[in-house]
Parts: sequence; structure tokens; C-alpha cells
Amino acid sequence: MRDFLNLAIEYMKEQNVTYGDIRFGSYQWQNISTRNTMVTNVSDVQSEGFGIRVFANGGWGFASNTDFTPENIRTTVKRAVEIAFASALTQTNGFHFASEKPEHIVWITPYDVDPFSVPISEKVDLLLAINSKLMKRSAIKFAVSGMNFAKEHKYFMNTEGTFTDQLLIRVDASYTATAIGPEGFESRTYTLIPLNIGYEHVHKAPLLDETERIAEEAIALLRAKECSCEETDLILLPSHTCLTIHETIGHATELDRVMGWEADMAGTSFATIDKLNNLKYGSDIFNVIADRTQKHGRSSVPVDDEGVKTGKWHIIKDGILTGYATTRCTSHFIGESQSRGCSYADSWQSVPILRMPNVSIEPGPVDSPSLEELIADTKRGVLVDGMGSFSIDHQRINFQFGGDCVWRIENGKIGEVIRRFTYQSHNPAFWNSVDVICRKDEWQQYGVVNCGKGQPMQRAQLTHGSAPLRLRNISIGRAKI
Repeated sequence: MRDFLNLAIEYMKEQNVTYGDIRFGSYQWQNISTRNTMVTNVSDVQSEGFGIRVFANGGWGFASNTDFTPENIRTTVKRAVEIAFASALTQTNGFHFASEKPEHIVWITPYDVDPFSVPISEKVDLLLAINSKLMKRSAIKFAVSGMNFAKEHKYFMNTEGTFTDQLLIRVDASYTATAIGPEGFESRTYTLIPLNIGYEHVHKAPLLDETERIAEEAIALLRAKECSCEETDLILLPSHTCLTIHETIGHATELDRVMGWEADMAGTSFATIDKLNNLKYGSDIFNVIADRTQKHGRSSVPVDDEGVKTGKWHIIKDGILTGYATTRCTSHFIGESQSRGCSYADSWQSVPILRMPNVSIEPGPVDSPSLEELIADTKRGVLVDGMGSFSIDHQRINFQFGGDCVWRIENGKIGEVIRRFTYQSHNPAFWNSVDVICRKDEWQQYGVVNCGKGQPMQRAQLTHGSAPLRLRNISIGRAKI
């Protein structure tokens, strides 16, 4: 493989490119889903090929192929150079590409059991057993469950001397119980935290043990009162803050959106570069870390798809906006000489684009309360678990989120379940209302496994962690029209 990559680099140098890289990828995806007593899908897909990216004559070019012969490598390099020359005709900005020292890294996701070594029959049996347990309650009419696994093996080499060999293993699973009655229908979902890890993650999870609770809560939602319109305190669990972080902070601090170059999938960003080190994004205790080195994180790799060594940094420090996600072509716009290592392509045939890293809220200090203590300290509010529906405007300012299951808190005690719950707020007023974040031992990482961006659309997977936190005086409920 290294000889193959070297050959491509030699051809690029023959073409006198300013910069060039080759990325070989071998991908395997397995998806299994069931409904009630049926298997509804089993797919096991493999794909491999290579992509050539060059900067030549003032423009970028990219071409990909699946034919690994020397002649075809040369043809693909030439095609990428031709595209670069054509791109240069519309180029308005000068070439800025942050310098990086060459890296030589071989790395594998920490794991014990390769999920692709586990028989599909074993996985199907577990999913059907979950459905069977959910449907023991007569009100549960539908039970769906699924597992998803991925293996991404990438080799990378560029004209600067970087070589990397990286293998990622991804695992996630979930199931949903739907209760149906005279009141209509409601669903409750259990999510196995998406991690880059082996099948031991499934082995250790209480998938079957949690079915009774999930079924009971689906039925409770069906019979619950609808959420009223009011202002109240929110206590958000890490299973919920995951999506809120993703949409209101992660995407809002991708520098291509900030600069107005990327507007797909909910637009640009209000957090423009004039606000860097000035914007009060959250309360004084609010700190947000970007980290592509986090163990088992969905976006964790030692080197990104531009050959940049990854790391961690503050996006928000003591409530102030202090950083963005950048690539080698964008870092200079905020006066930084090096990329933050946020380039990612979801396939060998995809062009690397700027993608957010793992973005997480840091826990409170050691004297912060536990979740139990935080609930006891809340006179009136709601407790939000899991992800529900959401919407956000084209600059990621105004938004609405729902939860998977929500309970009233009255005088420091958890009360009744609320049906059809939503809350609405304004970014960053929302994060400035955070008054408590629980301590470190309450911190959990959750993840987003289907983040779309770009055209053609690419899919990324990110980890977003937090401890439970409280926000004061947030509007909840849907106004009657």
C-alpha cells in the first residue's frame, strides 16, 4: 500500500502541483433493523477506492477511482490537475494553506471485539428478544430495534511527507417502544451511547434489562397531560444536551459557516469572527471543549484528512467565544497559523470538508452538585431525557427542541410525565441562563451519528458530552394557533 501511495505522489510531483495528497479508504458498514417479530433489514456493504486531491495553478482539483493499476493512478492524478486548472478560473482568493510538519502515524480505535466477527444471527436474536420483552405490555403495539457498525480503514500520504494508517471501528444501537390507545400514540427510545469501540460495548450494555422501563415510560407518555405554555427551569440530561450542543454550538462554530461559505443544512452562523473573544456565548461557568483526541469519541483520530495532527481546545471559555473548528485553508482567517485538524471525508470518493470535532460542555467544579442534589434544589422545573424533534433558524439563533421523555419537578421532587414537550429560546441567551453544571462524575458522552453537510451530502459522526445542567426561566410548550 505504501508503494501505491508513493507512486501517486511521484505522479503529482511530475505535474508540478503546489500541494497534493492521496487517501485510500476501505469501508465496511453493517446495518440490522427489526420490527416486532420481523427482521426488516440486513445490509453488509463494503467499498474501497482512492481519492486524489491537488492544488495546482491556483485552484483545487479532486478525482477518485477504484482501479489500482499504475496507469490508472496516473490518469486520476491528471484528471485532478485538469479540474484544478478549471477551478482556478473562478478563484478569487489567494492560496492560504497552513504549514504542518510531516506526521508518520499508525493508529487503531481501542477495541476488544471486532463487531464484524460477531455472527449476524446473534445480533438478530438479541434485537428480536428486545422487541419481545417490550411487547409483553399490551399497550405496546410496535417495537423497533437496530444496530449499526462501521469499519473505516484509511491510508493517507501527501507531498509534504506525511503518511498515516488509521482504522476506526464504530458501534451504536437503539430501540423504540410505541404505545397506542384511545389517546393516540407515543414512543420512548433507548439509545446505546454511540462510540468508536468494539462489540464489547453491546455485550456490556443493559439492553434487555432496560426494556421494562422503556415500555412503562412509553405508556406513561401516552396517558400524560400535554405540556403547558409557561416559563420554567430546565434540567437537561447528557442524553438530551447532545443534540442541543450539536446544533447551537457545534455547527455555529464551524468556520466555513461563520464565513458564509457553507449554508446547507440550516444555514450559516451568527457567531461571526468579529465576535471572537468578545461574544458572551454562555454564563461565567459555561466552558465548551473541542477534542478530537477523546477516547472512543466518534470524531476521534490522531490525524485528520489533510494530514494535520488533531488536538483539543476551548470553543467557549468562561462563557466567552474563544475558538472555531478550522482546516488548513481557513485557519488564517482568524489569525491562526495552524489548522485545528477538522478536515473529514466520509468516503474515498468524497472531498474532505470542514467538519466539527467532538464538542462537549465541561463539568462543573468539584463542589458542584450531583443530579440528585440539583433536582432537590429545583423548586419548579422539568427534567429532560433523550432527543426529540428540533428546528433552528438559518443563522442558528432561534430554535426549538423537544425531549424523548420529560418529567415535572415540584419542590425538589420528580413528578408526572409531560406529553408533547418542547422548549424555545434564543442563542446565546439560552446558554447564558445556565446556573449549575453537575460535577465530573456525572459527565457522560453521547453522540450524533447522522450529521449531514455539503453537496453532495456527506455524513459525519460526532460525540457531545456533558454533565446534567440547569437553565433558568426557559419558555416551554406550544402556543395554540
